[in-house]
Amino acid sequence: MDEFIQIVVLALTAMVAVSALKKRAGEFSLLVTAVCIGALGVFAVTRLGPVLDLLRRLEKLTGVNRAIMAPALKAALVGILTNVAAGVCGDCGEGGVAKMVELCGTVMALYLSAPLVTAVLELLDGLLGG
Repeated sequence: MDEFIQIVVLALTAMVAVSALKKRAGEFSLLVTAVCIGALGVFAVTRLGPVLDLLRRLEKLTGVNRAIMAPALKAALVGILTNVAAGVCGDCGEGGVAKMVELCGTVMALYLSAPLVTAVLELLDGLLGG
């Protein structure tokens, strides 16, 4: 929890700096924003390791095939990246681009989930004796 509070403080400090810099030196405000996004991205990525380890353990304990788990993880990653990209586009005043990023992210998540849905349908077909 302490780490997350540090992240919030970093983000709020950066936004105060960006607000102050926009009036005097707009190009530096973009640099501060980019550094803040990079730092927050590194934080998020470094916290994914334990989550992936947990999912691997769950995979071993349940005997779930990796081919089933991979599409779900890819779809979740697409959701996260879509959220970030759409937010940045929206903040830049490009609402139309942000909406299209969201649409493309949704379509890509559905596309990546198709093998998972197929596997579930085949499992149900086998269980029902179809």
